[in-house]
Amino acid sequence: TVQWKNQQVPIPMFGIASQATNETFGKDTNQAAEGVLYQGVSGPGVAVTPKSVPFAEAFKKKFGNYPSYAGYTAYDEVYYIADAVKRAGSTDADKLVAALETTDWEGTIGRVQFYGKDDPFTHSIKYGKGLITGLMLQWQAGKQSAVWPKEVAKVDIKFPSFIKLSN
Repeated sequence: TVQWKNQQVPIPMFGIASQATNETFGKDTNQAAEGVLYQGVSGPGVAVTPKSVPFAEAFKKKFGNYPSYAGYTAYDEVYYIADAVKRAGSTDADKLVAALETTDWEGTIGRVQFYGKDDPFTHSIKYGKGLITGLMLQWQAGKQSAVWPKEVAKVDIKFPSFIKLSN
């Protein structure tokens, strides 16, 4: 990221970058992160669900910065796994797997459901409308801002002046 900015590489910096999901990324790169686009599951001020913003604000109050993607997912995992244990009435692996297969949990990153053992994507998490879909964020003015989907976008995409976009 720092080399991209210092060398004024004329293409957008875009992708999945765990470092970019951390609130310290701007500071860690001496603000070279400006204009970086990344895929995430949530972000500061983004109400993916009614649980997203309260969780992020409580996290920041306790730890001094907003959570990275791992903070949102780990928080949700604790709760839907605890719920599955309760529904299974056990921590027995087979009973727990059966309970997880019927999970329908709304967390900070969306609704969590899993495919069953006979599905093509055995036990993978389901994605799609009404479920976890992800979003795009961009570093602007030293902060992470949602730019897509439009339902949660806070700003329009804006690139540094050295980026050359074709029509």
